[in-house]
Amino acid sequence: MKKWLTVFSMLTLWGCASAKAPDVKESQKIESTQSELSTVVEESNIEPEEKRISFIGVGDNLIHENVILAGEQEDGSYDFSDMYENISDEVANADLAFLNQETIFAGPDFPYAGYPSFNTPEALGKNMVDLGFDLVNGATNHTLDYGPEGTIHAVNYWNQFEDVIYTGAFLSEEDRATVPTIERDGVTFSFLAYTYGTNGMVPDTDWRIAYFDEEQIRQDVARAKEVSDVVIVSAHWGDEDTTVVNDFQRYYGQLFADLEVDVVIGTHPHMIQPIEWLTGENGNETLVVWSLGNLLAHALEDYNTLGGMITFDFVVEDEETFIDNVIFKPTISHFTYHYNDNDVLKRKFKIYFLDEYTDELGVEHGLNAYDHITISPANYQAIVDQVIDAEYLNKN
Repeated sequence: MKKWLTVFSMLTLWGCASAKAPDVKESQKIESTQSELSTVVEESNIEPEEKRISFIGVGDNLIHENVILAGEQEDGSYDFSDMYENISDEVANADLAFLNQETIFAGPDFPYAGYPSFNTPEALGKNMVDLGFDLVNGATNHTLDYGPEGTIHAVNYWNQFEDVIYTGAFLSEEDRATVPTIERDGVTFSFLAYTYGTNGMVPDTDWRIAYFDEEQIRQDVARAKEVSDVVIVSAHWGDEDTTVVNDFQRYYGQLFADLEVDVVIGTHPHMIQPIEWLTGENGNETLVVWSLGNLLAHALEDYNTLGGMITFDFVVEDEETFIDNVIFKPTISHFTYHYNDNDVLKRKFKIYFLDEYTDELGVEHGLNAYDHITISPANYQAIVDQVIDAEYLNKN
């Protein structure tokens, strides 16, 4: 406003200084000043630009042996894409999509296998990239299931996709010291990942796997803040088969908040756990999703077939970034039994959103009536309502 008043005063003075017509130079000066005034007025009416970058995250992609068998094609190749088709639109439409690839791609030199030492066919990775996942966690307790050789193969596999960040396991010390970043609409996001352990398997170097280590985390986050606008952390932590957040999670969750990490996505418990905002020591708020449960799994408990997709927007306005519109969408890992043409018992797997799951599908579920389990949308919803705060559930 001060600039506008100054220009207005100048125009008034020019208009009153003389009754004679201004010369050419004066006319040009007045036209230039009027143009400047018009620009100032127009700029004063411009609303601050708001950027919204959408995010989705899903939990453990846990590829058991029967999932591998279900993905095997007649020609011996693998294709798992139909298992994920019900979530494909949400993944494809998100600006950023996070996946916890629980099981390692150790390569064809090792047998494809499920529990306890997982080796997943690489075709599943291509399926995930085609879906639209671009942030992939590689720091899990199964990262060293086939030793450093298997880990190195997996990192090399994922690194071929230029638009995908796969982190938590590394090829070199230089890679471990480099903060991976990705840009959307002029906003730079960094992506860090950590695991609590690797099932007793010891890496060949102290930089191969990103373990939880407070000093290292402090260094990583500090570097991330230097090169990015938003810091996202993947945290592989917690106790299996419980909705209760343990002390280890609490400690590191608060550390991430104190370091002003923007969001923490938790995995590993194979059950959904609460969503919370933690206040950091500087008064900032960090969104912590303690666990998203299983995305896909051949589980033998109903609660292990319940997972979730977290969705929200990163909003950038007036050089400030905040998270808005946090929604938890429950998902079901559905499977059925059937015999193929050779009378071999196989299973079919398909992910459903809970709001699209029916009683009829529940009756068909491979776990229904197994060990006194009843599969139904109502039973799944009861678990969700017990664990997830209602403000994050979109029931419309």
